[in-house]
Amino acid sequence: MGPYAEAAELERGNIPFAVVAITAAGGTVPRVSGRMVVSEDGRVSGTIGGGEIEHRAEILAIDAIKSGQCRSARIEHGDSGWVDVFIDVPVPPRSVIIVGSGHVGSAIADLLSRMGWRTRLLARGASPDDLLAERIDEKAAIVIAGKADADLVPTALSTNAFYVGLLASRSLSLESDPRLYFPIGLDIGEETPEEIALSVAAEIMAVFNGRTALHHRNWRQRLVVVRGAGDLATGVIIRLHRAGFRVIALECSRPTVIRRTVSLAEAVYEKSAEVEGVKGILVEKDSDILKALDSGIVPVIIDEDLSILKRFHPAVLVDAIIAKRNLGTKKGMAPFVVALGPGFTAGIDADAVIETKRGHTLGSVIYSGTAIPNSGIPGNIAGYAAERVIHSPSSGIFRGVHRIGDLVKAGETIAYVGSTPVAATIDGKLRGLLHDSLEVPEGFKIADIDPRGEAADHLTVSDKARAIAGGVLEAVDRFSVESIR
Repeated sequence: MGPYAEAAELERGNIPFAVVAITAAGGTVPRVSGRMVVSEDGRVSGTIGGGEIEHRAEILAIDAIKSGQCRSARIEHGDSGWVDVFIDVPVPPRSVIIVGSGHVGSAIADLLSRMGWRTRLLARGASPDDLLAERIDEKAAIVIAGKADADLVPTALSTNAFYVGLLASRSLSLESDPRLYFPIGLDIGEETPEEIALSVAAEIMAVFNGRTALHHRNWRQRLVVVRGAGDLATGVIIRLHRAGFRVIALECSRPTVIRRTVSLAEAVYEKSAEVEGVKGILVEKDSDILKALDSGIVPVIIDEDLSILKRFHPAVLVDAIIAKRNLGTKKGMAPFVVALGPGFTAGIDADAVIETKRGHTLGSVIYSGTAIPNSGIPGNIAGYAAERVIHSPSSGIFRGVHRIGDLVKAGETIAYVGSTPVAATIDGKLRGLLHDSLEVPEGFKIADIDPRGEAADHLTVSDKARAIAGGVLEAVDRFSVESIR
């Protein structure tokens, strides 16, 4: 059997393999061209010259299969020559293992097969060992097409499959697992085996691609625009993003955020920023906004006049500027408007206001009335309040000396405004620092020191941001549920 036929046979059998090809050669070698296929279990078809060259290539190929990474290598042929080889490891295809070869199971296998999925159909009554004998990785789905085989669910969940679906009635009691879909499929009014197959295949595709399976025309029901991308706003953005909402962040052209390591606003200066695994990128074009959203990335745009609202018509607008006053947000700008902190009245400026003052009510949702007025005193951390926040001693161009995360001592110079040094007010970790080259007026907030020192976390969202974000998610989720009714 030739190498190409062998590769096709291995692929049909779901057996990992690599293709080794000579790309260059020098000196005296058995062959200057050739290809061979090496399977995970060491089977070889084709040749690149035999002998020691081929033996070493086999070892390299099996290592490449195990790592799942393509690679290049040079193999010496004694003292007489060498060959360069490229080892190609095909990407494992998407696959589905279906237990139950009745009408529904066969229909699911047929449809997914025609969609390019590698399908394996096991007979009803398959044992746990039969299922585990299949090659199941993170690109595999398992469908148990009947209540009679429900006892295979625990075995299926013990694998790396990204999806486990069970076709059975709702009355069946099963353990809860985020990968378990039961009852199986999307609700499309399916009845025939072919219609059930369509419902199941659509659900598997949605889970595989990380989509919510909404109607395309209703994608805006999950679209949220957040005004601001500072540290508290970023906490909100991350919580909404992780809950499945598509979030667009708005910023000004020169953000004055100080907690920059936990703010997606940093993308304005650096083109991209990442906080707790959620990435934001600076974009301008509407097409790039859509591309970012489709890729699971938060688009950050410079839009101080909220022009995005007229072009994208989001379901929700969140004012997370935390300016302690309303900078132009109005109820009715979107079907549901949420505002953070003082300066807004629920029912007049916004549909809901979120409490931002530390204390017993932090993060609570207000549907009538206002948040607690701003006291002007920062929250107390380890016995320090106003003294942990540093303001500019004069007007001028800001330039940092230290970096966020540095440990500093009281009296130590941490920055300059113009030629005026800025001294640390207390010992601790520098948790916030303004971006260099910004022009600031006297009294402007430019730094934040956490007195807890090394124990302070400057790389993840704060407890305050998480509490506020929880309130926003509560309000938005309530609106989403009510809008669907």
